[in-house]
Amino acid sequence: MNSETKSRILELHRGNTLLNTPAPSLMATGAIDYSADERYAPIDERMIASAAEALEAGQTHYVDVPGIGPLRAAIAEYLRTTDNGQYQQANVIVTAGIQESRFLTLQMIGESVERIAVPAVVHPGVKKALGVRPLQVETMVVDAQGLPLVAEIRKALEAGSRLLFLESPSRLTGAAYSTESVAAIAEAAAQFEAVIIWDQGLAPWAEGYVSLASKASGHTVAIGEAFPGMGLASWFVGYIAAPEKWIAPMQSQKQIMAICTSTAAQYAALEASKLVAESHSSQLPRLKAARQALIAALGTTEVIPGSTASVLALRLSPGKKQQVLKQLKDAGYNAADGVDFGMEDVLRLTITQDSAALLALANVIKGA
Repeated sequence: MNSETKSRILELHRGNTLLNTPAPSLMATGAIDYSADERYAPIDERMIASAAEALEAGQTHYVDVPGIGPLRAAIAEYLRTTDNGQYQQANVIVTAGIQESRFLTLQMIGESVERIAVPAVVHPGVKKALGVRPLQVETMVVDAQGLPLVAEIRKALEAGSRLLFLESPSRLTGAAYSTESVAAIAEAAAQFEAVIIWDQGLAPWAEGYVSLASKASGHTVAIGEAFPGMGLASWFVGYIAAPEKWIAPMQSQKQIMAICTSTAAQYAALEASKLVAESHSSQLPRLKAARQALIAALGTTEVIPGSTASVLALRLSPGKKQQVLKQLKDAGYNAADGVDFGMEDVLRLTITQDSAALLALANVIKGA
């Protein structure tokens, strides 16, 4: 490759606004990093031991591209239990984290449609995945909580989009679709024979959550992180759960990209599947209490309503938000800037179980 070709490629990359979208870290860098989607959490010693045992047993080679069978079966069982999704092992691909899930679904399913519709407010990782190659993308207007209304979804379908990307809960605000809205989205997907990529990564922390997979499994491709709350964020283990007809092309592309997801991490995730129910039952009440305490400590600061205990979105004027971000950075904290998601006046905080640290964070925000 000559220098002229390299320069042209670099120039194209610099000009790709989607691919260069700023995004929060895929994992928390420490206990007071409140910017990542999944909070910082220690990994259970039993999970570490499982990974070590796998390595000692020679699990250092390539394994089945879609993931080791027991883990795929465990994820399918987890989704049947938590989301009422009608999934079996054959419906699941283990991915190297949520970003690979976004890429594989958007790019591989996107090949078969003319138009893709995405919300105006969405995780910046979606924009990065769309920026890999040109796709015709339609933007759906969102409500004050960052979700496209059902009427907007139908409008996109009527305009010709046959692949939609939706987050429920929203990665920015934690707002999730109601039971009635999910039923209406399912009806629209069936009517237009559309496919919905349904990011439900924050679902374990949302009260009264209803997954589209429970209403329209044949039209839904569900994605998320494997067993949230178990500390696997830094091990990059995610999933895609889809009708079998979509599994083969995504599996083929995954093989081209990365052969398979880290084998040792998969065995750690398999151990996590045995521990997640008990862990979640103790974590969720503590997260809800910590979130409420933070809201109380913030006083008059406007909180965007959301049913998800693991995130808190604040509405601030752009000038105030920049002041708060600077104060947080100077104090050693990280927070997610809503402008990267598509909401200029929003700041997102990831909730941890450490109420004392959250109260200290609140004091920094109020003092800005």
